[in-house]
Amino acid sequence: MVREARGQAPPGQRGDELDDEEDAEESHHGHEPMAPRKPHVQRQKVFEDVQRFLNPDDIIDQVVFDLEDSSLQCPSDSLRFYSKFECGNLRKAVQVRRYEYDLILNADANCNQHTQWFYFEVSNMVPSTPYRFNVINCEKSNSQFNYGMQPVLYSVREALEGRPHWVRSGTEICYYRNHYCPARGRRRTTFYTLTFTIAFKHSEDVCYLAYHYPYTYSALKANLKLLQRSVDPTKVFFQQQVLCSTLAGNVCPVVTITACPASRSWRDMHQLRNRPCIVLTCRVHPGESNASWVMKGTLEFLCSSDPVAQSLREAFIFKIIPMLNPDGVINGTNRCDLNGEDLNRQWSKPDPVLSPTIYHTKGFLYYLNSIGRTPLVFCDYHGHSRKKNVFLYGCSLKETLWQSGSSVNTMGLKEDPGYRTISKTLDSIAPAFSFNSCNYLVEKSRSSTARVVVWREMGVLRSYTMESTHNGCDQGIYKGLQTGTRELQEMGLKFCHSLLSLTKDMKALYSTRTINHIDLDHKSHK
Repeated sequence: MVREARGQAPPGQRGDELDDEEDAEESHHGHEPMAPRKPHVQRQKVFEDVQRFLNPDDIIDQVVFDLEDSSLQCPSDSLRFYSKFECGNLRKAVQVRRYEYDLILNADANCNQHTQWFYFEVSNMVPSTPYRFNVINCEKSNSQFNYGMQPVLYSVREALEGRPHWVRSGTEICYYRNHYCPARGRRRTTFYTLTFTIAFKHSEDVCYLAYHYPYTYSALKANLKLLQRSVDPTKVFFQQQVLCSTLAGNVCPVVTITACPASRSWRDMHQLRNRPCIVLTCRVHPGESNASWVMKGTLEFLCSSDPVAQSLREAFIFKIIPMLNPDGVINGTNRCDLNGEDLNRQWSKPDPVLSPTIYHTKGFLYYLNSIGRTPLVFCDYHGHSRKKNVFLYGCSLKETLWQSGSSVNTMGLKEDPGYRTISKTLDSIAPAFSFNSCNYLVEKSRSSTARVVVWREMGVLRSYTMESTHNGCDQGIYKGLQTGTRELQEMGLKFCHSLLSLTKDMKALYSTRTINHIDLDHKSHK
C-alpha cells in the first residue's frame, strides 16, 4: 500500500539505498532558535483574510492542485504542488492571490477529522519572493505554531550543492480560528488556519514542506537493515521478526536486542534466560514523526559499542516494536489507521482483524505475563503537539485518588514509588526532559490506552507514555531552541541511560567507566 512517488523519492525515502551518514545529514542541521513573533501579526493576517471580501480585485481563487484530479492544468506562473508519495498529505491547493495559497489537508482515512500532519512538494517558485501558505482546515484549538514553532523545509537544490538538510523555515507564523464551516450534514466543528510565509532561495528548485521532520516506513526498514549489519553478532543479539501484517498487508516488525551469552555454560545461559524484559513501542499515531526519531536514537544506542549499551544488553532483553501503525504512516494520516480508528484507544479489546498490531502486541505482553516474564518497563513513544519539552505519563493509584478528590483514605494504601525512578533519573541526565511536566494520573478517558491497560491488566508498575515536543524546550540548556532530530535521538539514548537506575546490582553496573559515559552530573547544565 506504499504510495508511489513521481521521479526521485522525497528525502528519507530511498529504501535499501539509504546511507547511514546521508540519513543523518538529511535529517537536521544545527540548533535552531524558536521563531520570533512580530507584534500584531495575527491581527494583520486576519485583516488580510477579511480583505478578500472587501477588496476582491486581486483575488484569483483558482484550484491549482487537486489530489483527486490528475488532469488539472496548473497555470504557468503558479506554484506546483504534489503529495502522492509516502507520508504525503495535501488534498488541494487554491491560489488566492499571486503569491498566496490556501491549502486543504486530507482528513484521516475513513473519517472526516484529525487534520494536522502535512507533507508536500512544491516547485516553480520565484526566488526571494515571500509566498504565504494558509492551511485552512486544522482542527486543534491552539498550536505550538503560536509559540515559536516553524514547519520544516527540504530543498533539493541545497542538497545537490552539498547541504542535504531539513531546516526549520517560515516567518509571520500564526494559528487562529477562521470563518470556514463544514459541509452540510457533517458534524459541527470549528476550523483553524495555520499561516506561514516562505521566501525560497532558488529558482528551478523542488522543495518539501512538512509539519515536522518526516520519518517514513521505508526509512525504518532501511535503518533496521543497517543496524543488523552494524552489530557484532558474537556480542550483540539483534533479531528482526514479523509481529503481524497490517490491514494493508504491510509488515509490522518487532526487534529483539540483548547481549549474547559469554559461553554456553549453565551459569551464562541461566543469566540470559532470567534477564528482565523491557518492551518499547512507537508511532501508533502516524503524525508523531518526532517519536520515531527518539526511537531511532534508542535503537542505535542499544546496538552501539558504548559500555553503557553493553551493560544494558547484559542486564535486559529489549523487545521493540518501532512502528505500530505502518499503514497510517505510509498514507500520511495524523492519528488513525486505515479503519479510521485511533489505535491507542483499542487496547482494552483490540480486534484481531481491524487492529492487528495492537491485538498481537497485547497478546505478546500477555504471553510474557503468563510465563512469569512480565516486563520490568513498558514505554510507548509519542509526540505532543501542544506542550514543550519531553516528559512521561505514568500510572499511580495514589496520585489518581489524590488529584480526583476521592474520599478513599490512602493512608493504608501501599504503592511502590518506583514508578518515579526513571523520570527522576531523566531529569538529572536528559537536557530536554522536564520532571515537572510528568503526570501519573489514570484518567477514565485514557482507560483504553497502552500505558493504562499494560499497568492495569499486566501489573507493570513502570508503564509509560513518553511525550516529545514538536516545538522545543522552555528550560535547561535547550531553552528557547526548537528540537531537532539530533536532540530527539539524544533523548532516545538518555532514556536507555535511565534504565540503569533499575538494575539490582548498582555497584557492579555503575563502575567508574560507566559513570563517565552516563554523565550523571548533567543536572548542573539545566
